[in-house]
Amino acid sequence: MFNYRVYWTFAKKSFLRSAVYRFDVWSRLGSNIIFLLMWGSIWTALYAGKEEAGGVSFEAMLTYIVVSQFLTGVNGAGTPLWEIQEKVRTGDIALELMRPFDVPLRYLFADFGSVAFYIVTALLPLYTVLFIFMDVALPTDWLTWVYFIIASVIGFLIRYCIEMSFGLLTFFLVETGGIEDIFYFAMSLLSGSVIPLWFFPDWLATIAIYLPFQGIYYIPNSIFIGEIAGLEILTSIGIQLFWVVVTYLVLRLIWSRASKKVIVQGG
Repeated sequence: MFNYRVYWTFAKKSFLRSAVYRFDVWSRLGSNIIFLLMWGSIWTALYAGKEEAGGVSFEAMLTYIVVSQFLTGVNGAGTPLWEIQEKVRTGDIALELMRPFDVPLRYLFADFGSVAFYIVTALLPLYTVLFIFMDVALPTDWLTWVYFIIASVIGFLIRYCIEMSFGLLTFFLVETGGIEDIFYFAMSLLSGSVIPLWFFPDWLATIAIYLPFQGIYYIPNSIFIGEIAGLEILTSIGIQLFWVVVTYLVLRLIWSRASKKVIVQGG
């Protein structure tokens, strides 16, 4: 039976721990600002004074980048991949297996706590100021905001399932350094975090459409700026829901086999 109080405790403790290690929060925020300025400058140069490119206005593109960096901050506030991998390498993960809770859910709820602290104390104040003083396009329909929040939450869950699944591969591969670089590059590119899918070559866009990564950044961002509208929003959220189910099932499969592997090694 699901004991929500246990997992709620993990969320609260993670929130409080983030409050203690505030330097980590501010350093992440500083990194987020640097990347925001970098990508904003790059797209400003690429547009070079043009009103639009590829049928997308500069204002919409700038908004896309700002929202994307906000979501990058949200996703980056969760449990880092190296922490999971390090616990597997050192054997500390065995202690997690001995405790009366589900490990993937434990990390997910811990992420909720740290993400909540980061959003409230850092991201919301910063991006509220940016949206006030920057020339960005905000949705005028409250329903668009609702759809954006829903899509962002689902995107976060997709990212979590994919990243946790990859982290658990350490059970079988031990060292994943080289593969990890490829993994993060593919996720960054194919999710549309900095380059929207509409700028992709047809062959690459086709590949991206059939992968779950688009649900992390591209769909929420496109809903926010109005590139995805009307019934297409429901279709896109449906695609996200499909991928969150698939990635969750993959995560459960990998965890099931990985936990048995640990039991065999420790037996």
